[in-house]
Amino acid sequence: MIFVTGGAAQGKLAWALQHSGYGLSQVASRLEEDAPVLQNLEKLVREALDRGEDPMELLPRLADREYVLCREVGCGLVPMDPGDRAWREAVGRLSCRLAQEAQGVVRLWCGLPVWLKGGES
Repeated sequence: MIFVTGGAAQGKLAWALQHSGYGLSQVASRLEEDAPVLQNLEKLVREALDRGEDPMELLPRLADREYVLCREVGCGLVPMDPGDRAWREAVGRLSCRLAQEAQGVVRLWCGLPVWLKGGES
């Protein structure tokens, strides 16, 4: 699995599709959808927290994807709302675990990939 992270509108999906050769029909936004590319992990974490679940329980269901995309949410101002802070913390912790288990980790900045782990082979 390749974990792709970066800020909003930095080109994560476009890069993953170009790098993989997949098309939009092979991109999922829900765990229930069977597709090699999963986007919006940060939203899935929010939904898990809203249901009272531990977002770390998502890990086994993410490992079989070829690409997992997640928006960076830990930069900027710390939210005043405790729920928003808990969400940010949960996204960060899950991202760390995914990065440990991933074959490759890419951060997209202005559409440019920076390989943090693995790399082009």
